[in-house]
Amino acid sequence: MAPEKLDRAKIEGELAELQLEETRERVHQMRSRNEGRRRRAEARNLTLLRQQDKDKERHAGCWHKKGGKGVEALSRGTDSHFAVVKHQLAHGPIIVVCQRCGCVWEPPPRELNRPKATAEQKAEYRRLYDEYVVALNFQTDNEMSGSQLFNVTYEEAA
Repeated sequence: MAPEKLDRAKIEGELAELQLEETRERVHQMRSRNEGRRRRAEARNLTLLRQQDKDKERHAGCWHKKGGKGVEALSRGTDSHFAVVKHQLAHGPIIVVCQRCGCVWEPPPRELNRPKATAEQKAEYRRLYDEYVVALNFQTDNEMSGSQLFNVTYEEAA
């Protein structure tokens, strides 16, 4: 072969190697970025789960009552009234929020009580509904807040 053709083949071979090396490096960087994102997402999810557990523990230990003196009264109010605020959302439902622990009671999701719902879903709906009704009936001297009401209609899925 002519030296020109050898040089050209050698150059093309080197170019192909460099392109392959560059492609491998980009793939490695892309995989590293994706792995970093996955790890950060896992860490965030773990943090959120821990916070949910702490919130549940705090809510379970709160008596949701007003008043009291001393350290014990921080979690156990001594008043006959509950330290809750009832608020009517713009689309109609009423939520109840404890001012001591931040616990929120809201109507359970309708999906849990549909005709096609499983027995477990219906049981969960009943449990959530019972808790919600108890919270709605908390005796408080706070006035209910609200916003301008409007209707949102949901089309039932067949």
